Amino acid sequence: MRNTKLEGLSPGPTLIERAYEAILDAISDRRLEPGERINQEDLAGRLQISRQPVGQALNILKSQGFVRDNGRRGLIVAPLEREFFQSIYQLRGALDAMAAELAAGRRSDADVVEGRGLVAEGRRAMKSGKMEALIDADKRFHMWTYRVAGNPLLVDTMGLYWNHLRRAMAELLRRPSGRDLVWDEHQAILDAIVAGDADEARARALAHARDASARLVEAIPAPAVPASEDEARAERRRA
Repeated sequence: MRNTKLEGLSPGPTLIERAYEAILDAISDRRLEPGERINQEDLAGRLQISRQPVGQALNILKSQGFVRDNGRRGLIVAPLEREFFQSIYQLRGALDAMAAELAAGRRSDADVVEGRGLVAEGRRAMKSGKMEALIDADKRFHMWTYRVAGNPLLVDTMGLYWNHLRRAMAELLRRPSGRDLVWDEHQAILDAIVAGDADEARARALAHARDASARLVEAIPAPAVPASEDEARAERRRA
């Protein structure tokens, strides 16, 4: 009889997974800036691993839209593009509204305590002015609503897109005037969830996503308008 026993696997992330997480974190927190050229050999050296797992990690990141081809220059970090983030916020608006509505019907006493703690942490981060803390607090609050909603697909789906949002939020949160508003809106969402008011929670979450989208689109620099061929020739002559 054929032996069908499978060998046990050692636990822990693979080199590819570790390379993926390290590069994704660097892209998300802007240590690798939008539009920056990616040097695979340099990344491998900095991570102290071979080029192969770095290359495979970059292929995954490319499929997820974090990096892209740039002709002969190889790969670059994906630029911040208004239309792309508008699309994310359209998706986020629908999913955040559903998550808040579900959370209002499922929250436990422990969830309420955690949610209030997250809002308090967010306000402390706002006072500190530290960008990384602000972005992390924002993400943690929204991931809390997805978990409390009880739908694991929300956590998985929005976990990916929040890594895209982390890149753009740095542009938004550089403006101190919008920081109070963000956490006032979070507080309103939390209050509706705590009260068990599903309709209000849904409305507050949707309004928050729409407001955030408008503020973010305004904060992302508009793309440069390409010069006409006549202007390009004139510029070359002046050079």
